[in-house]
Amino acid sequence: MQNNSTKTLAAVVILFFLTSNLTGSFLPIYYKDQGLGVPEICALLLFTFLILGLLPIALLKTVKNFERVMSLGIFTSMLFFIALIYTRNPVILGFAYGTSLATFWPSFNLLLFRMSESKTRARTIGLFSTIIPSLASIVGPATGGLVIERFSFTSLFATCVALYFIAFLLSTRIHYKPEENKFSLPRDKTFAIFLATFVISAATESYWLAYPFFVYNISGTVLNMGLVLTVTGVMISAITFSVNWASDVKRTRIEFAVIGTALSATWYFGIGFASSTEHIIILSVLSGFANAFRISWFAHYGDSFGKEYYASILVMMETGLMVGRVMNLAPTYFLIPQASYVSYFILLGAITLLLIPLYVMAKKNINANHT
Repeated sequence: MQNNSTKTLAAVVILFFLTSNLTGSFLPIYYKDQGLGVPEICALLLFTFLILGLLPIALLKTVKNFERVMSLGIFTSMLFFIALIYTRNPVILGFAYGTSLATFWPSFNLLLFRMSESKTRARTIGLFSTIIPSLASIVGPATGGLVIERFSFTSLFATCVALYFIAFLLSTRIHYKPEENKFSLPRDKTFAIFLATFVISAATESYWLAYPFFVYNISGTVLNMGLVLTVTGVMISAITFSVNWASDVKRTRIEFAVIGTALSATWYFGIGFASSTEHIIILSVLSGFANAFRISWFAHYGDSFGKEYYASILVMMETGLMVGRVMNLAPTYFLIPQASYVSYFILLGAITLLLIPLYVMAKKNINANHT
């Protein structure tokens, strides 16, 4: 990728994630304030996940320049926030949200795979998809909470529409490469292992609804919630860069993924017992290390297959994540209305540990292929 395009991509990513962090954690709170209960929010998320998991496959098969879909993803993100202002229908919002995510993430990840060399892939991916979002999470939640507290959710959404539009205009200046290889998957055990890990990882995602509700219940107000998330963002940002750098230097990506998974499970086992914002902040150190170590698995994904498979494995990753996220809706539906957060997070921690045997299988598979 040309250097100018890289700089433009950096500007787009900063704007995109800053805007996303202004609102992301507050969306469940907004849905609740608008009268949607957990069942309605789960229905909204179900439509979101289905679109996110299936639409990228259709786009890869029909769109010539798949990387350029990223610009569409930014534009549809703007449309989603317009929809938030004018409708409360879970189906419409789920469709709009899913479309925005499905048209941004696979093409954005494809750009990252293409622009990074294997020896620095974890650092590049860490910068664009972890460090910049983490830095945005320092500014975004506190600012978003302040705007909501002083003005309204609608004012915040209108601001997001303007910022997404600027990011969209910038994204049209990026030099995109046409995708020469259409949908084609590697037929080996390695891909099956990766797909299974994505399903399990997504089944333990709590940030769509449960974790924001949990933090809000302890914080009391959206402003306090935003301040808590900002403080945790500071810690996570500092941790992430150093860990991702070490992942590239030491070439221990599977080992790092195992460490990250163990730390994630520990965080889940502990977070449900937090009873103050101080507890959440202290535990965020553990969460920060966990996320920083686990991103190496995504870098390893890019190293494990030829470039001709990049687009296909990225859209299939979203399909695997879709399956896991839909599975997660079951404990969310039954446990969160009862505020059974301890049971919910302990369950997610136990599921997280199922990743470790898969990592061990991946390591054995690599050793077998090298002998």
